[in-house]
Amino acid sequence: MDILEKTISAAPGSRRWVREVAVTALLLSASVLLFFYRLDSLSLFDADEPAYAEAAREMLVSGDWITPHFNFRPRFDKPILFYWLIALAYKWFGVGEYAARFWSAAFATGLTLSIYRFGRQRLGQRAAAIAALAFAANVGTVVLARAAVTDMTLTFCMTWALFCFFDVFAAADRTRERFVFVGYVAMALAVLTKGPIGLLLPGFIIGLFLIIREKARAALSRLRVLPGMGLFAVIALPWYGLVLYENGWAFIQGFFVQHHLHRYLGVISGHVGGVLYFLPVIVLGFFPWSGTLPDAVRQLWTIRSRLRAELTERQELLLFLWLWCGVVVLFFSFSRTKLPSYIFPAVPALALLVGMAGEVGINERRQAEGWARVCDRLIAGIACSLAMILLLLPVIADRIRLREAPDIPPFAFGFAPRVLAVLLLVGLAFTIRARRRQNGDAAVAGMAVTMVVSLVMAAHWIAPAIQESLQTSLRDFALYARRELRPIDLLVAYDLNAPSLVFYSERPVAIIRKGEEAELRRLTTDHGRLFIVARTAAESRLRMIPDIFPLDRRGGYVLYSNRYGPNGRSG
Repeated sequence: MDILEKTISAAPGSRRWVREVAVTALLLSASVLLFFYRLDSLSLFDADEPAYAEAAREMLVSGDWITPHFNFRPRFDKPILFYWLIALAYKWFGVGEYAARFWSAAFATGLTLSIYRFGRQRLGQRAAAIAALAFAANVGTVVLARAAVTDMTLTFCMTWALFCFFDVFAAADRTRERFVFVGYVAMALAVLTKGPIGLLLPGFIIGLFLIIREKARAALSRLRVLPGMGLFAVIALPWYGLVLYENGWAFIQGFFVQHHLHRYLGVISGHVGGVLYFLPVIVLGFFPWSGTLPDAVRQLWTIRSRLRAELTERQELLLFLWLWCGVVVLFFSFSRTKLPSYIFPAVPALALLVGMAGEVGINERRQAEGWARVCDRLIAGIACSLAMILLLLPVIADRIRLREAPDIPPFAFGFAPRVLAVLLLVGLAFTIRARRRQNGDAAVAGMAVTMVVSLVMAAHWIAPAIQESLQTSLRDFALYARRELRPIDLLVAYDLNAPSLVFYSERPVAIIRKGEEAELRRLTTDHGRLFIVARTAAESRLRMIPDIFPLDRRGGYVLYSNRYGPNGRSG
């Protein structure tokens, strides 16, 4: 009888354990599929991916682990951590696309599981699972998880810093204070990933939250600011000191002035946008989960008059998440240079807001029904718009190509856009129907499955078609140069920003800009064999250079060489 009673009492805990394992396995499986499937099937896309990948490769070649180099010249765009990570992956997997992208995919997987862990403690298992799925199964996350760029690494570090702060802040006792030091470590790694922004953004979010809650003084002892900042300095500052010692003013000018102040106050590489630039980025990049955010707005609106008064832990989390999103989006909205990836550090907070919106209390459901209809209409409207864009994608892409880069060949999408459009409409229709029938689990499952299948199909069909038109020819020319050119020969990129030429050729590339044709003429006579890569649109200018001739022409690019004799000199 005693054994039976123990078995019965243990059953609920056993079921919880089984559910926990099942949800974790589901999230891990979805992450592996979304982030790692065919991760190395595409060549690195210009301009950012091959620049990071090549800088890490040159780190291994040169043995210089302090000053990053690209094209065998110092590169001060970003701090050192991401280059170290890629170089480490090269040692594990070999130099290639998989190793270059590995950490982005790994940190995306880690973020998915971290969001679930944090949400499970604060919101419950169902809301946490919704939040984790919302983070993983959207276009913005999948694109950055499959790209060799710093955004996912920065977001991972910032998210852990903010999670640790809230854990310590919300704890009923002081037993969790040790986690605050994990937060300081995470902020230090964020600063080593992307510079001062790794400290400024979390600092603004935490400071504003404490000011609004009027708990700044009370929180200082728990946050252990002095020992925490000491730990931060020990981790973050040594590299900055060493690189400054080695490079002096060149590092200050290149890193702080050019790539931070000038990037924020001026426009770099034509990446410009208005104050509302990031609104469509959130709506479309975070689709379909962005359609549930109005209900999260409603929840914040209901507590607007009590922000400084007593709040439940859930309400404090709601405020914290909205401040997290608001600080990131507003900060970059006033930056002159804009890219969609800039606000990605806000996506974990958006995902948790989606989880909160999906887990409405019983006494809130009647009020939430009207907002649910608003969300359904918003999701349906965006889905129909995206389906229309997919159906017209070949025409739209071709018009953009003819206007921006007419020398690039047409995109061979085949039937993929139509299949994706139908899948999107059917899946979202099922989701909305399930929500109308008060079947929340089926609605979330429908939304998640639709996005996972759609994104995997896009990675399998759409991305290769884009690569074939934009990158394949450059990679082939670079590989040909790697095979054919001797160390004394020269590879030239004429009026072309293509870091992939450096990565795939594994050699320095001379950069000749439009208007510097005299320098190109000098190179044709002063070097042995010379390969020149340019867009076909620049071929009319190349024809005016004496003693060079076309070797190949494909995919919107041309490969020229000079006339050279048997002794390696031009003939």
